[in-house]
Amino acid sequence: MRVAVVGAGYMGSAISVVARDRGHDVALVGTWLDDEFVRAAAAGEAHPRLKLAIPGVRHLIFDERTAALESADVVVIASTSDGVLPVLGRVGHGIARAGVIGCVSKGFVEDSAHWMTRISEVLRERFPTLSDRWVAMGGPAKAMEVARGVPTAFVFGAAKRDVADRLAVALQGGHVHIETTNDLAGVEASMALKNAYATAGGLWDGLAATGRVEGGAAHNAKAWMFAQAIREIASVVVALGGRAETVYGFAGVGDLHVTAAAGRNRAYGDAVGRGGDPATVGVEMSARGELTEGYPAIRTAWRLVNERGLAASTPLLVALHAIIYERAPVEATLRNLANRLASI
Repeated sequence: MRVAVVGAGYMGSAISVVARDRGHDVALVGTWLDDEFVRAAAAGEAHPRLKLAIPGVRHLIFDERTAALESADVVVIASTSDGVLPVLGRVGHGIARAGVIGCVSKGFVEDSAHWMTRISEVLRERFPTLSDRWVAMGGPAKAMEVARGVPTAFVFGAAKRDVADRLAVALQGGHVHIETTNDLAGVEASMALKNAYATAGGLWDGLAATGRVEGGAAHNAKAWMFAQAIREIASVVVALGGRAETVYGFAGVGDLHVTAAAGRNRAYGDAVGRGGDPATVGVEMSARGELTEGYPAIRTAWRLVNERGLAASTPLLVALHAIIYERAPVEATLRNLANRLASI
């Protein structure tokens, strides 16, 4: 089978390793921002982000994409969430042959009415010929560990489950386990929201590290915020047409746990909790190649819940937006939130 992965960052490169290990003919196509990664990998050097070489894969810069995309049986889009639509705008016409199009991007995007919504909703509007082949690839999967063979679980969601099943058959095996569901809305919304909520645990870590929590740890508070995050994600998922049960599996609990425990979004929250300016921390992490999607995800998720009248059921998200975008004091805001939640 011919597999083309578009986006040569962390997860795109990791998925190309998985596809290679399943015996497929794999092309890793960088976007117009990925030339550095592609050229290093093509020369046999370690990938600048994953820190390992990726032999057995064709490494292509964006201008070399045409033949690989036109001949692909499976295409995986692996850009950041705000890059999905620009990428599709430039490659969508070239993937007519592919029977399945997977997407690892995690975020909300704007529709034609300038409302925040799920990626597949905008896909139906702007790229209707792709929507019946679209699969959201969620779950607790850190790219570095996927690429290094650590046992990993994904959940693939599609409007028709058999489409998700086809992608699962292509990629499952070895250290990768994949569940499938027809709850596309639930998987997509969980993927988008977990990046925002994962910063909460990091904020508590930062407070603890600077001595503002007695004893130097805040495990109880982090667990409380984790449970509250899952409640809020479930409420939003249901409002967006998904199922709460999806949130309680790999897409929600699993993905939030791994990101809150060890992801870049946790690290972002930690730095802000230590006193860092939220915008400056985001810029500094990006400059180090540690792009955190939690920073923009808080803004887009906050927009979505306000546009849909869901803010009352998402007090943790509202508090995170106040801290990150309104410069609310971290400790006072989180402690006040905890007091409010305890009184409900």
